[in-house]
Amino acid sequence: MSGFIDETQELQQSMMTILFMSGASESSNGIFSCLLLDDGLRIWVPNSLRCWLVDLSIKTQQYESYDPVEKLLIRVTASDGTTYVYRCGFDSWTATSFLTQLKHMTRKQLADQVTITLRSKGRATFLDLSYCENGAFQRVQLPESAFTGEKLGYEDKLDIISYVNTTSQDNE
Repeated sequence: MSGFIDETQELQQSMMTILFMSGASESSNGIFSCLLLDDGLRIWVPNSLRCWLVDLSIKTQQYESYDPVEKLLIRVTASDGTTYVYRCGFDSWTATSFLTQLKHMTRKQLADQVTITLRSKGRATFLDLSYCENGAFQRVQLPESAFTGEKLGYEDKLDIISYVNTTSQDNE
């Protein structure tokens, strides 16, 4: 019908909230992600979120006085329908932790609900992923070869992002 517009994209953008992942500090009381409000205040959010993975993307953040930095954005839809975007450095241990676990998930596991749990290891923030199977959540089991202590290469990260995004599109 004439006069109507599709507001799906606008609604999706207005509901999106960025969760900045960082290391825990005294002010965060052991919490690893926060929402940054317009006035600069931080609201610390729980370390675990039950959600569906929507997609992954890489964005380049431009700075006036610094070199550009690539960020990994992980868009999820929480069980209450709210859309969030986890944000971390593309070359961080957080990104490597998350992408390594996604690499070892099947298409079926990626299609269902997951629980993302942030945890600390030293000064770095890592993620644990659990997928829903037969009504219960199971932690992603990594093979021994995944514990080499090395970050993923750039091409490996791109391959995993493509795998996850293709799976997400196939599941829609």
